[in-house]
Amino acid sequence: MLCNKCHTAMDATDTVCKSCGHAMRKLNRNWSKFTKISVITLIIAAFGAYIALYNLEIINLDFFANIFRATEVSEDAPVTDVDYIMQAPMGETNDGGDIVPVRRDEEEKIAALSAVLAAADTYIRNLSTFNPIISSAGFLHNAASGEYITAELLVNQGNLDEEYLIEDLFILHLRPVDLDLFYEVSFDDMSASQMGFLTVFLGYELPSGIGLFSRFGAQMIFRENLNQLLLNHYSSNNGEITRPTTQDDVYHAVIGMLSGANPEGDVFIRYLAVDDVHGFVAFSMSVDAHNIRNYVFELEYDNYQLAGLRILATGFETTQHPKVAINGAVPNFNLMLMPEYDIANIGLLDGSSSVFLDILATMEQNGQIEEDGEPTFVSATADFAYIVHTSGNVFFGQYGGHGWSIVPVDDWQTAEALMVDNVNNPPLYIIWQQ
Repeated sequence: MLCNKCHTAMDATDTVCKSCGHAMRKLNRNWSKFTKISVITLIIAAFGAYIALYNLEIINLDFFANIFRATEVSEDAPVTDVDYIMQAPMGETNDGGDIVPVRRDEEEKIAALSAVLAAADTYIRNLSTFNPIISSAGFLHNAASGEYITAELLVNQGNLDEEYLIEDLFILHLRPVDLDLFYEVSFDDMSASQMGFLTVFLGYELPSGIGLFSRFGAQMIFRENLNQLLLNHYSSNNGEITRPTTQDDVYHAVIGMLSGANPEGDVFIRYLAVDDVHGFVAFSMSVDAHNIRNYVFELEYDNYQLAGLRILATGFETTQHPKVAINGAVPNFNLMLMPEYDIANIGLLDGSSSVFLDILATMEQNGQIEEDGEPTFVSATADFAYIVHTSGNVFFGQYGGHGWSIVPVDDWQTAEALMVDNVNNPPLYIIWQQ
């Protein structure tokens, strides 16, 4: 950890800075005080543990407890009524060198919040080309680095002047349309399209609730409503992830959903994963087995029985960051449902490629094409191939220095395992999970 005053690197056990003598403020990790209070507080503890998994030691866990703890509501407080911890020379210090809160007028408060907001926008603009910046549990998150974006991180990255650090400020990534569900929040001047996009909001403690500051102005939301929003609309903890097969009802429900939406031929499932709430499927149709599409869908239940599926998002197969596109459309979707591969970056050969002629020629030489068993499905990249005969026999191919090596396999799971053993992030989408 770093000293807040002089930024000297410190050991976790140090209580004062070895350079300047500044007292080190540490997080309160004693969770025992939460064990005998309400179920809401137990949820808070779980939420705090979730954040700790991402090494968010710069976030004050006690503050999150305050956010979700019900307090007496006052509707008279201004929506930017927040204390600032301003750094020297603007801040004042006591005899021990500790920085003390300095009350600022309304104009200075808005200027400070605007500076943090601009720094967050700069961070996103500079990194989003190569790093998926998403909403994770409702907070601004760099999916590649695993970091939540905080004011302290923005200072360390050089995006924000240290004088604009605000105590207990946190950076949310929410859709205004979700916030608009609560009567105390209103976006009168926002267009319908803007309402649906993930937007950076700065959150801070107010006597009446939680202040929210964005490029659309200042808002306030009651603590219990923010808690409800994050848990119900932004939590991706939606149950165990499974990979359905032809023995599972949900597999056939997906086939029915895709056939209804795409009546031009038979459906080839290339990848399928579900949890208790959502599913992700990569598929192609028999009329064009090389055109792979991805759908995100929702599972609908009746008395705990699967009653149907509803398509939530499509058309992100060739986007640079499909996780960002899906996260923006369905913020509580668990991105772990998606396969590791990225079709847009790896590529798939089309039917006119000479590679297919080489594959068929190799199979003829091997005696793997017979009168009663010719390929009905061939999908390949430059390095791997997956072939299914009309007889149902399955073959897996891998290209080497001397041409194609094509061998029979028992099933698609075996072919998938062979690819996983040979390369990182293999193109699993070439497989038909028949």
